Amino acid sequence: MNIKNLLILSMVKHVGPAYVKKNIARLSQESDCIKIVHEVSPSELDNLDYYAQAAEEIISVCHKNNIEMISIFDLTYPQQLLEISDPPSVLYLKGNKSLLQQVFAIIGTRRSTELGNKIAEKVGQYFSLHFAICNGLVEGIDEHAIYIEGKVSKNVVGVISGGLCYRETCSEPHVRVIEDVLLAGGLIVSEFPPYQKEDAYSGSKASRIQAGLSHGLILIQSKVDGGSKYTLAKYSKLGRPIGIIHYPSSKEYATDVFGANRLILEKGKEGIGQMLDIKKSSTLNVGEILAISDKSDYEKLIKVTQSHMFGKLF
Repeated sequence: MNIKNLLILSMVKHVGPAYVKKNIARLSQESDCIKIVHEVSPSELDNLDYYAQAAEEIISVCHKNNIEMISIFDLTYPQQLLEISDPPSVLYLKGNKSLLQQVFAIIGTRRSTELGNKIAEKVGQYFSLHFAICNGLVEGIDEHAIYIEGKVSKNVVGVISGGLCYRETCSEPHVRVIEDVLLAGGLIVSEFPPYQKEDAYSGSKASRIQAGLSHGLILIQSKVDGGSKYTLAKYSKLGRPIGIIHYPSSKEYATDVFGANRLILEKGKEGIGQMLDIKKSSTLNVGEILAISDKSDYEKLIKVTQSHMFGKLF
């Protein structure tokens, strides 16, 4: 199935990313989407001409704006992203897509403190020597993890919650960071059509892509009910290593701004389940959880992450 038909299918009611993943082998062999729509949502057959026109418009806009599209059937589609339950049927990319091979998430609260920001900067600088740093590029920990002495690291993958015609779809502060990432040679990723604007739900959807793309993850700073839980919700089902900043020598670490960090390090998988409000933590597939206090811990997490990556390849 070509990308136009896959775009059409994505507009059909009752056909979402989870359906596409479940039926990926069959769909990859279908020449068009009509038979699938007839089976799954026959009431939508009358809308296919309209969806086809919309798909053609999306493809045209992408060509005009140097936005690359990768379908879930393409060999270049990130294999690690296929491990989540609902990988996007189509990824939209702008920038250096080679960075998708070694992605590492550094996440945390938007309402970060000076201490959290300093930690994010140190961690981001160190891990950018080994991986492409991934997050949502929003204010707080995300921004501080990717800027080194006022400039964005060259190895950054930003997953945004609007389309890649970002000047029309994203807020002004977000546009500034996106453009800094692209100028530095990084990559911007979205699952949304080019002109689709950010909304109240798109951020949490984008978080699952951050999780799926990332071979490793560090939580810098978060309250128990912080927005980082959206990324952790998907990531904690993938069996991949998790680093948690541990800074007990600071009085601030004992406050609620580091509440999620302490909860996870105290209770492990059960702590993550509590943060995510999951009654049975046995449903989670959490990899090794490492307390990160200094550079020796950085090196340990890097080795664990690389071992996990290479173990997937061989």
